Amino acid sequence: MSENLLNDNKVAFLAGAPRSLVLIPLVFFLTLLCPNLPVRGEGRLPVVASIVPLGDFCEQLGGTRVRVQVLIPPGASPHVFEPSPGTVRSALKAKVFVYVGAGLEPWAERLLKAHPSPDRLVVEAVHGVHLIQNGSDFPEKAVISGPPEEVLVHPHEPGHLKGNPHVWLDPVLVKELCQRVTEAFIKADPEHRPYYEARLSQYLKELDILHQEISQTVVGFRVREYVSFHSAFPYFARRYGLREAGVIALAPGREPSPKRLRDLIAAVKKSGVKAVFAEPQFSPRVAEVIAREVGVKVLLLDPLGGRPPYGTDYLKLMRHNLKVMAEAMQ
Repeated sequence: MSENLLNDNKVAFLAGAPRSLVLIPLVFFLTLLCPNLPVRGEGRLPVVASIVPLGDFCEQLGGTRVRVQVLIPPGASPHVFEPSPGTVRSALKAKVFVYVGAGLEPWAERLLKAHPSPDRLVVEAVHGVHLIQNGSDFPEKAVISGPPEEVLVHPHEPGHLKGNPHVWLDPVLVKELCQRVTEAFIKADPEHRPYYEARLSQYLKELDILHQEISQTVVGFRVREYVSFHSAFPYFARRYGLREAGVIALAPGREPSPKRLRDLIAAVKKSGVKAVFAEPQFSPRVAEVIAREVGVKVLLLDPLGGRPPYGTDYLKLMRHNLKVMAEAMQ
């Protein structure tokens, strides 16, 4: 067989061969030349966050350098969530573990205690925050009096919470949290310090803009008190001079007693608010009863996000909540 015929056969084979077969030698050759060539999905810092807002902070701060998994799915409440075995396995693989703390995710605290690792960096959102304490000595008190900084919160279950955990709903406190998340990223991935610092700087500016928008909008509120499904917004209220006049649920799944229901109805009437706030993670049934009795609307405030129209974007979530509050309180 002539050399030309052999060459022609080689060309014919390559022309008719699947593209993947042709590329395999090329990829192998490049691998020999570039042994450190990154593979898609590899080389990124594995991060887990307990709730959607914390996951968004990690995404914004880590960008393409991190791979973020949110453990509690959108629509679920962290107050009653229990992780599956798969969720536990994912959590234990993370190099950075970000959760709220203060007893909001007791399963996370048990998990971290049972499986300590020197290679895992843990960021607790409530760390260093002066927590608003539970009103456990007033378990049936519906109407809350006093200045905003003394607002009491529902006790959930006795001994369950160490204070109100909803610190992520105050954008100023979020700035402090983001700084600590960035510190953890830098410690876990020091080669990319400038990248993380640049993203932190940009996100802090966006949080400052959000804070200014909220401050300017709240100034125009005619009503300064509100009734919510549960005490998710006391840090927001404390920051912006509002007052939580009452909460519907002292604990998830625990409906108010007839006396508390009457007190809540009276609180709504007294406040002049044009709506009762429910939450998408829980049934609005009791809020609807109160609203019908008073003659006001039921509006949804979402402390967690993960649903349209704001999705997992914290900034969009907070602007949506601000718009809902303005509808009821301006």
